[in-house]
Amino acid sequence: MAAGICGALAYALFEVSLLGGGGFSFFALTNFNDWFGWNLPWPMFALAAAALISALCYFDVELSVRVLGFALIGEIVILVIFDLVVFGSGGGPDGIQYESLNVFQLTDPGPGLAAGVGLFLAFWSWVGFEAVPNYAEESRDPRRIVPLATMISVIGLGIGYVITSLAFVSAFAEADLVTAAQNPVGPFFVAMEEFGSNGLATLMQVLILTGSFACAMAFHNVAMRYFYALGREGILPRALGRTHPTHRSPYIASFVQTGIAVTLVLAWGIGAGFGDEFETAYVRIYTMMAVQGVVWILAIQAVCALAVLVWHRRHKHPDSFWAVTVCPIIAILGQAFAIYLLFANIDTLAGTIGYVDLIAPIAVVGVVGSILYALILKRRNRAKFDMIGRMIDEGVNAP
Repeated sequence: MAAGICGALAYALFEVSLLGGGGFSFFALTNFNDWFGWNLPWPMFALAAAALISALCYFDVELSVRVLGFALIGEIVILVIFDLVVFGSGGGPDGIQYESLNVFQLTDPGPGLAAGVGLFLAFWSWVGFEAVPNYAEESRDPRRIVPLATMISVIGLGIGYVITSLAFVSAFAEADLVTAAQNPVGPFFVAMEEFGSNGLATLMQVLILTGSFACAMAFHNVAMRYFYALGREGILPRALGRTHPTHRSPYIASFVQTGIAVTLVLAWGIGAGFGDEFETAYVRIYTMMAVQGVVWILAIQAVCALAVLVWHRRHKHPDSFWAVTVCPIIAILGQAFAIYLLFANIDTLAGTIGYVDLIAPIAVVGVVGSILYALILKRRNRAKFDMIGRMIDEGVNAP
């Protein structure tokens, strides 16, 4: 119960995060207002993206997936071009920075440990691969496709992130890297213009914007599926478990997720007086909402790894010792260490933003509240409690 509810909350916040980041990017990286002589604040772009995502997910789930796939492929292509132009030029003043691949620097005192916050934020980049099973009902052969898609995602992301991260740090002098990374204009675009061309930098800006939109839509899809599944089983209001009679989309769950996203974007914007788009849309909404959700996701993944250990000990299946013992232990330790690094260095995350002090309490409230709900449900409605998570795995029908 706690994993399901906190997972839904996390993905709901992830869409909010990308709406903030996308709103900032559109406002900062285009001359939209200059082109038309308007003076639209950044929330208008975020809210327009939320409305378009809601429309796509309402009318046709497959259409939203096609749009998502096209946008993400474009972003991957431009990042590959970025890697090629940087490596092809031999890197920046200090050449290719292979030393940046030394992850053991993260355990050093001082700046090394503070860089652990960067490691935690790197986990944010990985969020999404674990959502592959959410699409199991829509795949032709989920028992084969889901594990295969998950492994391809993990391996592909791993290789791509390492190569592109190495290209990024190699594009700048080591002494200037931190300053360059804090450039609100976008250090990737600066490097692309220097090593490639102005045209490639402009194309990268466009594809990063469409990629941000695609990511927000992907998180919307996952969040609404969580709400749909929890509603279908009666854990949340059953209206969330309805599908549209014509489009077959979980439209009520989608509308609820849109409402949550719009409300939070407006709350952050109003709280900051719709002021500086970098401080509000990027630092507060994009970063803080992402970090809040990743804390829950890492905890959920650690619990899943523990479940693998416990389940195989109870049922004594003759599966690979590496797969069911060694890998889960590594996963648990790695995720626990990432969470430790975050809270050990929380002051370095976002300066004086007061919300950082609320990240841990909110995460704990979400977990404890969900567990209490489960215990109450177990006591008052044992039949519903026993059905949690069984509709798909065991074909149980809702009462």
